[in-house]
Amino acid sequence: MRRKSISLIFCALTLLGACSESPWNDPYPVSDAGLNILYDSFSERPKHLDPVRSYSANEYAFIAQIYEPPLQYHFLKRPYELVPLSSEGMPELSYYNAEEQRLPADANIEDIAYSTYRIRIKQNVQYQPHPAFARKDDGSLLYQGMSEEQISRMHTLADFPETASRELRADDFVYQIKRLAHPALHSPIGGLMAEHIEGMKEFATELLEARKALLTEQGPDAELDLRDFEFAGAKVIDPYTYEIRIRGKYPQFIYWLAMPFFAPMPWEAVAFYQQPG
Repeated sequence: MRRKSISLIFCALTLLGACSESPWNDPYPVSDAGLNILYDSFSERPKHLDPVRSYSANEYAFIAQIYEPPLQYHFLKRPYELVPLSSEGMPELSYYNAEEQRLPADANIEDIAYSTYRIRIKQNVQYQPHPAFARKDDGSLLYQGMSEEQISRMHTLADFPETASRELRADDFVYQIKRLAHPALHSPIGGLMAEHIEGMKEFATELLEARKALLTEQGPDAELDLRDFEFAGAKVIDPYTYEIRIRGKYPQFIYWLAMPFFAPMPWEAVAFYQQPG
């Protein structure tokens, strides 16, 4: 009879434990209970969060929440369908022959020397406030050219008292495409894009030679300003429109426009993070 009573008490305690507010083996803080938080894990530490270099799923879990390329995949439709994201609409595709004459949409592939993707971006889109955009009264960047002593006091973005923003522009997209050819960034798709984007191979060679000269002249901390270089494969049409020029016909290119490689990159952010330290 005594053994039976002990068993009943043990069962009652077990049931009472199951009625607590959270499981006994819950690995998350009790303070987070009821909050709108999604926990996830990754098996390998992300190597790059720069969209021009990142090319793995565990990195995309982060950067896909930050960078917005021109296009995206519709969340619900199957089969998958591309829809605008940072662009105002789908790219305008045009074909041209070797004499730069525009061809009809059903032109023979043998006649197509170039394809152009004209993309118009949304207006009044602002970047997240960031110290990189902060400026002095004279218009120069506030946190550019900081001394070693100044940088040593900065550990997180919260240590920078001033932040600012600006509107997204077409030249931010062109700037990012130029970065695909930067010799120091080693973009995983740089070689492939050089086979398709007009003039990218030559542009990469130009940047390589310019960087060698710059490092020789100014030292190892010198950095190229890609705004100083013209690129035949991507050009700004107006503040909200840019164009990408492809050799021949490459229908798969439009799908690349849904990847972070082609997301906009403000030159101010690159200048901010290029500073030593």
